[in-house]
Amino acid sequence: MTVMREIEWDTCLLEPLEVPELERRARRETGRRDRAIRYFAGSSWVEDALIALSVDLETRVALDAELADLVGLVVSQDNSCRYCFAVMRAFLRGLGMSERRIQHLEQNLLTADFTPRERAALDFARRVSRSNPPPTAADVEALRAHGFAPLEIAELAAVVGMHLFFNRIATLGALPPGPMEAMPDQWWIRLLRPLMAMRLRGIRRRVAPQRLRPEETPGPFAAVVEMLDGLPLARTLRTALDGMWASDVLTPRARALVFAVVGRQLGSSLAEQEGRRLVLAAGLSEPEVDHVLAHLTSPVLDPVERIVVPFARETVWYRPAQIQRRGREVKEALSRECFVELIAVTAIANAVCRLAGVVRFCG
Repeated sequence: MTVMREIEWDTCLLEPLEVPELERRARRETGRRDRAIRYFAGSSWVEDALIALSVDLETRVALDAELADLVGLVVSQDNSCRYCFAVMRAFLRGLGMSERRIQHLEQNLLTADFTPRERAALDFARRVSRSNPPPTAADVEALRAHGFAPLEIAELAAVVGMHLFFNRIATLGALPPGPMEAMPDQWWIRLLRPLMAMRLRGIRRRVAPQRLRPEETPGPFAAVVEMLDGLPLARTLRTALDGMWASDVLTPRARALVFAVVGRQLGSSLAEQEGRRLVLAAGLSEPEVDHVLAHLTSPVLDPVERIVVPFARETVWYRPAQIQRRGREVKEALSRECFVELIAVTAIANAVCRLAGVVRFCG
């Protein structure tokens, strides 16, 4: 298996913005410094989603925290995200895992020694992450056979979805992985590792199930939100989707087209149907939607949509450097504000549409 540092990675596509108050807020809410948010500064709903999802990544309701960490490592490797893999590696090193163990996992994640329960969870994570082919009822039944309760299964899917979002955000923006890859090997990091381990364990949270109020569920992709009910992510996702749809940067039709295209490419009937519903509500007819999904273009699309639609399909499966070079072409045709939102919309669409593929099996 390819070592992550050997994966070709383009130069960063986003110019970071210095917004001290945003960085202070992120550190206050997440408990750690994360300068990556500077690359997405300027879009309020994206800023809010990045911070809230970072908190949710370290919050457990039913799932074991160490298993959730392994899922993050597997999904980041599966999506060839050098940046997120470097973040996970630094996190695990900070918690005390040896570099030898991490290298063994990196090179042997498919064959490493895991318990049957861990193996079932990681196999499920890969199936949801790849969605090629889509997950089936048998994948969920394998988890039940190893003692996973319904809320644990929902949380496992949620962890995969959150990492998918961050993988897409980081890869599509080509965030620089070098500093994170080098950080665990700094002498002062090695010296302070016992203190860092205490701090990192301190940002982990375990909370009781959090049920949504009836009025919090309705909206785009309500079925996915309902599947996650009981987890903090359900409310975070509802808020992020609503914030995205309220944005006036990309048009509602452009955003809906992203979800419809991603849903079609993944073979998720629920995701495609919901995306189609949103596109129809935004003004296209059934024949026009059919034409767009079949050909990824149409005379009825505006200039921005003609860029957005084919790019959305390319974000489903890709090689990092390849999609980053394509992203550079897209960036040159859009404003910074539009490009940042497009990255975030395609990232959340890829996560939500993959989760939609397991909704009917996780009820």
